Amino acid sequence: MLSSPPACPRVLESHSSAARAIPIHMPTPLAFSIADITVTLQCHPPVSGVSAPPAYQAFLSNSANDVCIEVSTGEPLRDEQVRVFDSAPIWSLYRLKTGSSFHLFDSYPDLRRTLFIPDEGGCARLVFHAADHNPFVGPALELLMITHLARRDGVILHGCGISIDGRGIVFAGESGAGKSTLSRLWARQEGIEILSDDRVIVRRQNGSLYLYGTPWHGDEAFAAPGGVPLERIYFIRHGQGNDVRKLSAAGAVREMLKCSFPPLWDAGGMAAALELFHGMAIAVPCAELAFVPDHTAIDFVLDRAGQAGRAQGSGFRKEADTEA
Repeated sequence: MLSSPPACPRVLESHSSAARAIPIHMPTPLAFSIADITVTLQCHPPVSGVSAPPAYQAFLSNSANDVCIEVSTGEPLRDEQVRVFDSAPIWSLYRLKTGSSFHLFDSYPDLRRTLFIPDEGGCARLVFHAADHNPFVGPALELLMITHLARRDGVILHGCGISIDGRGIVFAGESGAGKSTLSRLWARQEGIEILSDDRVIVRRQNGSLYLYGTPWHGDEAFAAPGGVPLERIYFIRHGQGNDVRKLSAAGAVREMLKCSFPPLWDAGGMAAALELFHGMAIAVPCAELAFVPDHTAIDFVLDRAGQAGRAQGSGFRKEADTEA
């Protein structure tokens, strides 16, 4: 079963309390870089009372624009539309002649908005149809990134990501698998950077795979840009002890499909994601990790990383050859 598309359940909680209580201000334009893709928000007219949430602060950027999104207010598009995907009650996707139109929060009158992503480049458009004009409320930016990653050899994984000495490891799993638990355990370990406790991005650039954090964090609120070589993927589950089992390439691809957010509504994007998953499964050791929720799980992973690093001289890709 594929991971559900982003629905952002925490959005409604935050909107009903802190988001409405804190006056905030957003300059125009505002740019941030996620997975080396710079997204620029352009507000027409400028929006007052909005700024980037704390999780986005580490991602703010002055780099050249890769993807732009025009933010405005107005009425919903009246063009001929065909609904092609539904992730109720948060969003539904409609096809227009020139692109994709995501209808967000149609069941929430004070939050309604539409995200339009053109097929042939150009700026995306986020149009507010209600009183709330905060572009960071809801999954619009994540949906935009999912769409563009499919065109740029990348994908969002449902996982905790860490960097050890500039080497990236993903602990991927569905809800309840233990991502937040592992994040808390890694946070106690010196020399470890936690890139995310819930969503990470893998991109293939110049033939190599890189791991990035995202601002779309989980309960532990870890969010850092990252951009380190990807060395290993663990598919995690709670266990009676700490154990690891090597996965075949086909088995790894199956697990990636369960723990990822590819563009399910886009045949071309899904084909690109499957090709990327196959490349990841061939290039990077993938294994199933059963663990107990204490420091021994961290010691277990570090010990195996150290053994493989000594065998290879640097990194720990040789580990794949010794796992049983």
